[in-house]
Amino acid sequence: MVWLEEINPGRFSDFFIDRIRSVNNGLPYVFSDASATRERLRRIATDSKHFQTESEKLAEDFQRLHGGSAAAGAFLLFQLAAAGAQFFALLKYDDEKVLTYELAEGRGGRKKVSLDALERTFVQNRDALQKSALVKLTEAGGELTVLDRRNQQNVARYFENFLDAVRQFDDAEATRKMVDVTRQVIRENRDLVSPQVYQEVTKRTFDAASAGGQVGVDDQKSFLDTVVGQALPPDHPLVAKFQSALRKQRLDGTPIKFDVSNVRPPSTLRYRTKNGIQIRVPSELKKVVTVEANRIIINDPLDVSYDDTDTRL
Repeated sequence: MVWLEEINPGRFSDFFIDRIRSVNNGLPYVFSDASATRERLRRIATDSKHFQTESEKLAEDFQRLHGGSAAAGAFLLFQLAAAGAQFFALLKYDDEKVLTYELAEGRGGRKKVSLDALERTFVQNRDALQKSALVKLTEAGGELTVLDRRNQQNVARYFENFLDAVRQFDDAEATRKMVDVTRQVIRENRDLVSPQVYQEVTKRTFDAASAGGQVGVDDQKSFLDTVVGQALPPDHPLVAKFQSALRKQRLDGTPIKFDVSNVRPPSTLRYRTKNGIQIRVPSELKKVVTVEANRIIINDPLDVSYDDTDTRL
């Protein structure tokens, strides 16, 4: 292991910031109460003079917990500030051999090419950034977004152990949140969907999630497209509202393997008239209700009627 001195990236800052932004497409995590990584970052946040020593200890911890021989590369720690808040980015960059060439004047007006090889490199290829975490420390502990390029759905166990952090919610909980967000966005924006989509949103979201499969970091909109039955343009107002709701739930860009264990299927069909009369029909009995000329007809014998003080259905 070779130690590097602390530096300011200077004119290369934008290059690294672009790489760090990609970490936002990872999974949300939370620190354990006894996380050594969190405490090392907190010491740096309290006094930046600890940056060099604590970053070296973090690199040692990473190497020790990796086990075996890690791919050649660099372990990087960045201290960041944005919108008045402090963040840390931890990146494991794999080296990639790169050939460079220089041009010199040759004969006959041609250019002469000379080649060289670079082995210690930071490249734009996102696959070179193998393991990464973006951390915001809080009084309650900290918020992390963790990305593993090898398997976006399952972060390597050694990296989880290094961070001493656990997923904020598993696939079943993430699926439930995705379904809830989609249902809420459609119900609150009736004018942006067809009457059929609005009426069947519970069933459509359940069916879309039950079909299995997964969404990756760049295609969460595909779930919304499935529910509404068409590929919405990226600038559609419903897409913007959907993405905003995902961000509030820390789901934006999160890869999810669908698991409907926590998702409730539709059990009731609700009707509400212009005068505020509400009718609730069990799904298995929906055939006894018909709608003709915007009027509800219930084809079922009356059993009993009574008055009540309770206005809830």
